[in-house]
Amino acid sequence: MTSKNHNDQVNPAQENSSSLVYLARQPIFNADQTVNAYELLYRSTEQNAFQPDAVSDEEATGTVISESILNFGIDEITNGKKAFINFADGFLLTQAAYLLEPKKFTIEILESVVFTIEVIDALYTLKAAGFDIALDDYVGVNLSPDILDLIDIIKIDFLLTTKEQRAAFVPDLLRAGKILLAEKVETKEDVEEAKALGCQLFQGYYYSKPVMMKKNRMDIASSSYVKLSKEISQPTINIDRVAYIINWDAHLTYKLLKKVKTLRYYRGNIINSIKQALVMMGEAEVRRWMMLVFIRGVLDSRSDERIRTGLIRAFMCEKLAEETGNTKHISPAFCTGIFSILLFDSVSPDEAFGDVQIPTMIKSALAGEDNILRNFLDLTFCYEDGDWDGLNQLLEKTGLNLEQRHLTKLYLHSVSSADEMLAKDNYWGMY
Repeated sequence: MTSKNHNDQVNPAQENSSSLVYLARQPIFNADQTVNAYELLYRSTEQNAFQPDAVSDEEATGTVISESILNFGIDEITNGKKAFINFADGFLLTQAAYLLEPKKFTIEILESVVFTIEVIDALYTLKAAGFDIALDDYVGVNLSPDILDLIDIIKIDFLLTTKEQRAAFVPDLLRAGKILLAEKVETKEDVEEAKALGCQLFQGYYYSKPVMMKKNRMDIASSSYVKLSKEISQPTINIDRVAYIINWDAHLTYKLLKKVKTLRYYRGNIINSIKQALVMMGEAEVRRWMMLVFIRGVLDSRSDERIRTGLIRAFMCEKLAEETGNTKHISPAFCTGIFSILLFDSVSPDEAFGDVQIPTMIKSALAGEDNILRNFLDLTFCYEDGDWDGLNQLLEKTGLNLEQRHLTKLYLHSVSSADEMLAKDNYWGMY
């Protein structure tokens, strides 16, 4: 009875596209066939192909940025190599690139980009910020000196150009000091020609097709997006308010812990509070991270019902811990309750949390191991399911002398607290 696992409320075999996120990556090689970088590509389904009619270039770019950082983790999908991401005109002008770290990303300009004064100004600013700029699908068109000066890497399209055309325009590009990337190389002959021309980088089916990646979607409550959007618009980030928003959303908490773990000053320490993590990040990093989360929200708003379930469990576990009189278990009990909803999307806590460090006692409880936090969670599960026999056994095991009427009162208070937390009108009054 105590080993009951509420992961079974969603069968992994019944997953559909709405619970999964997709990306594809294609490696870019050096001449010695070592990986130099990866191009990250938008995918919306299991089909390993871009469907241009289904999404705009801007939406595709936004999705790739948000999913690669927030859901997959950029270092995990690129193994520490740089990531090339396609940018259309509209996205270049949104300043969304400044959500990225220049040392980890290369801005790849789509061939459809029109070099207006605004676009050129945006590219100059990106260059000044430290970004490398790549030009996609180059077929030999004339580029003005000011535009050519902005480009670091030129990707030569081997499918849309002939051998004679490439031989004609490549020498000028080399004299201009550009790094040449031979893309869409499909044969050994293509590769040999590209090397003879002076190309330093190589990408195409000869080496590797794009590799599909998928991951369970991390659902963030839509109310959290609303609250974060308000904070983003403020001239100064209020760390206390942001901490409050994150603290009541398990998925936001997970993403923050994931983010903090990648920071150079993290040093592997367990974070004791959300506010501590935010202070470590600093206001600029917090604002950037919040904007990335918000992009995901704009692209895909989700229901609050799941987070409500997590909050009810969190408050119920917290109240059960209070009943024991052991104050050191109160905060971990709350975390155990709210983190339990993450297991809907995964078989085990190891899959849900990966290498994000959470206290061992909480992780053990979520894995079904017998400890006091697991007992609180199982008591909550039993109450949810109306399993009164199981509930009585657990009460006897934990030494909690609670009547069913009192448990009902605790549960109703938990429901009320969760609803109050999610109520938009009451939220700001909590301060």
